[in-house]
Amino acid sequence: MLLSLFVGMLLGGVGALAAYGPDLLYALYNPYAYLLLVVVVGRTATGFGWAVLSSVLATFGPILSLLVAAIFESSAWSMSLGDDGISINLMITNLVAIGILSYLAKRRDRWGTTAAGGAAGLALLDGIDKTMPGGPEYVSGFWPWGVAAVVAIAVGMLGSLGRGRDHVCSALIALVLGASYFVFLTGL
Repeated sequence: MLLSLFVGMLLGGVGALAAYGPDLLYALYNPYAYLLLVVVVGRTATGFGWAVLSSVLATFGPILSLLVAAIFESSAWSMSLGDDGISINLMITNLVAIGILSYLAKRRDRWGTTAAGGAAGLALLDGIDKTMPGGPEYVSGFWPWGVAAVVAIAVGMLGSLGRGRDHVCSALIALVLGASYFVFLTGL
């Protein structure tokens, strides 16, 4: 449990340093390194309560290290987590939800299949947001390499969280989540 907090703090420190590198590299690191941490933490949890607590700690670990980085340089906070509270809250909620859904994906019924597809679909949301010009987190140059990395992460999540023939159902759930968010952003 505390290991997830400390690993999150370590990843947040590396993320604070990566903010000074190329935009595309940083866009791939943040939040996908944190996302992979909460997937592992949620998947290895022994119970629902432990999954929630470990996912929250793994999510707040990077925030703590970015707060420390903000002490030394005031621009570190806004470069690493965004300028407004809404995007920070959405990122925290998204990461915690992915950790909880990763735990629930261990079930051997349709709920587990739905949870695996939901976790992969939530991972796609940030990639879609970074690809859309004019979006709140738009990163120029994210298309096509960044999108390929996000799709690879989502497919890897489906492969590791899903079970047997239910991979197709999980993939459809992830696709529906991603497509509905795309339609919402474009206003179609």
